[in-house]
Amino acid sequence: MKTLNVQNIVVPIDFSKMSVQAIQIAKQLARRFGASIHLAHVRQFNYAADLMAPVPPMVPFAFTPYEHDAARSVLKELEEVASECGVSSASCDVLSGAPPFDEICRLGQTIPADLIVMPTHGRTGLKHVFLGSTAERIVQHSLCPVLITRGSAPQANHGSRFRITTILVPVDFSSCSREGLEYAIAFANEFGAKIILLHATYLGYIYSTEGTALYDIPGLQKAARKTAERKMRELVRSVNFRAVKFATAFTDGSPVTDICAFAKDHDVDLIITSTHGFTGFTHVLIGSIAEQMVRHAPCSVLVVPSHPQIRAANLAKSAGATANTLATRQRLQKSAKGTTLTRNDRKARSAVSPQSNSSQLR
Repeated sequence: MKTLNVQNIVVPIDFSKMSVQAIQIAKQLARRFGASIHLAHVRQFNYAADLMAPVPPMVPFAFTPYEHDAARSVLKELEEVASECGVSSASCDVLSGAPPFDEICRLGQTIPADLIVMPTHGRTGLKHVFLGSTAERIVQHSLCPVLITRGSAPQANHGSRFRITTILVPVDFSSCSREGLEYAIAFANEFGAKIILLHATYLGYIYSTEGTALYDIPGLQKAARKTAERKMRELVRSVNFRAVKFATAFTDGSPVTDICAFAKDHDVDLIITSTHGFTGFTHVLIGSIAEQMVRHAPCSVLVVPSHPQIRAANLAKSAGATANTLATRQRLQKSAKGTTLTRNDRKARSAVSPQSNSSQLR
C-alpha cells in the first residue's frame, strides 16, 4: 500500500474568505503529516494591449518600479494573513504573471509541493464560460494532488476540525483510477476512514438514424452491470486495502451527476479521484470528469494527477514562452530610450502586455 509523504502544502490565496478558510484545513493536514505550509498569491494585470494608448517611441515607460512596489504591498498583506492564521511569514510567495494557474503549478513544481489546498468559487453557467475556474485549471495542470475544499461545508468553517470518515472513490477500472484508489487507501488509512468504490455503468445516448430500430436498453444495462461487477471483483482482489474498510456501489446514469448525488445522499466527506490528463483538443471534446466534480460536488474533492511527465513538459514549455516574452519586452524598453522602433518592434510592442511578467518575491 502506498504511504503518504506530505512535506510541503501550497495554499493559493486571493484574500477571499474561502481562501483564508482553506488555510485552516491546510494547517490541520500539516499537523497530521508534519508538513510545511506555503501561502501564494498571484498578482494579475488586466491591461489589454489593444486597449492601451500607443506609447511614443521616444518616451520610455518601465513597469518594473511599479510592479516592485505593488508586489511588496501585496506581500505585506499576505504576511499579515499568515500571522493571523498562525503560519510562518517566511513561507509567503507573491507571484506576478498570468495565467494564475500556471504560476501556482510552477511554484508547486519548484518547492516541490506534495499537496495544493484551495477552494473553488463554484461558478456555473455563463459565469463559468466567461470567467473560468482557476481551481479546475490547477487540477488539470498540477504535478501534485490538489484538494479542493468547499466553503459551505461544515469542515471548512474557521477553527473546526477537518474530519474524514467516508471517502468516495469513483473508478472506471483504468490504470489512472487505480492510482487514485491507491492514494485514497493511504489517505483513508491515515484518517481511519472507510472507502466506497463507485462505478457508473453509463451507456451514453443511443441514436437511430431511421428511428425504427429497437434497442433492448434494460438488457444492455444488465449486461453492462454484470461486466462492471466482474471488473470490480477483480479490482478489489488485486488491491491491498489492509485495515481500511470498504464497500462497492454501482449506478447507471451520467458519471458526474450520479457521483455528486451519491456523495450527497451518503454523507460523503471527501471524493478522491484521478484525472486522465487530457489536454488540447481532446480535453475540449471529452472534458474531464474530475474537473466537473470540482465544480459540482457537494463536498471536498481531492484530485490525484496522472501522466506527471507530460504535465512537467507542458510547464517547461510554458516557462520557455514566458522567458521569450520577457526578453522581447526588455529589448523594446531598451529601444524606446533613444532608438526609433522598427515595424516589427512596434508589432511586438502591441503583442506584449504586462500580463506576461513572471517574477517572485519572498
